[in-house]
Amino acid sequence: MKNYIVISGLIFSIIAFAHLIRIINDWMVVINDQSLTMSISYLGFIVATILAIWAFTAK
Repeated sequence: MKNYIVISGLIFSIIAFAHLIRIINDWMVVINDQSLTMSISYLGFIVATILAIWAFTAK
């Protein structure tokens, strides 16, 4: 069970880092000619960071 929690924390950390890089570099994401707003990355960064911290502090 402990390995699962560590791997989950690492995956959420990578996702949070990817959102942070998108925010810093102001990259545009376009899907079917629709561009996604930066608020999605702000929200994604916050949620992924909280989940990563939660995973790493789990007993």
